[in-house]
Amino acid sequence: MPHPRSEVNIGGVGWTKAEWRDWALARRTGASMAELSALVTTVLSAWLDLQPPTTVLLYRAMAGELSLGLLADAPSSTQRHQWATTRTPATGPLTLHRWDSPLEHHHFGFLQPIATAPLVSAATIGIVLVPGLVFDGAGGRIGYGKGYYDRLLADLPWAVPVGVTTTALVVGALPTGPHDVAMKALATEQALQYVTR
Repeated sequence: MPHPRSEVNIGGVGWTKAEWRDWALARRTGASMAELSALVTTVLSAWLDLQPPTTVLLYRAMAGELSLGLLADAPSSTQRHQWATTRTPATGPLTLHRWDSPLEHHHFGFLQPIATAPLVSAATIGIVLVPGLVFDGAGGRIGYGKGYYDRLLADLPWAVPVGVTTTALVVGALPTGPHDVAMKALATEQALQYVTR
């Protein structure tokens, strides 16, 4: 995957995860997220058309994140897939629910299924579209630091985790920890590519 050619990225060698988070948040400020979201959605839609029918776990975007809701809503051959999304409880792991569940606002502002929305079986999930602040070419990911997705992916080892990002936020190498789960592919506005380790 291409990565930013900038003195900021080169200076990132040896940075902590917190420093990378600050860099990524600053880098995506001012980006045209609506335009980039549409491009990434097109890339993912074409890839999903080639995948066997499964349940795709799709996040609901926070402010500043790429929004992929049209994947589940647009009429296309991807509708042979089922769609699920997550709820972030006050304590405990993410829970899985149908995409079309009734929604409420999380206190961080994003939409999520209500607490009483029926659960989706984890065993049905075949693909997980994973948000993040910054990714590297080996599938490394840094999110907001709560570990929700790493714990979720550890419980879904059969599912294909696909990091969703922009080319500007794919870098050479990120620090990783023992509980970090690497992506198997990265989807950007340019292409979906499987990662090599």
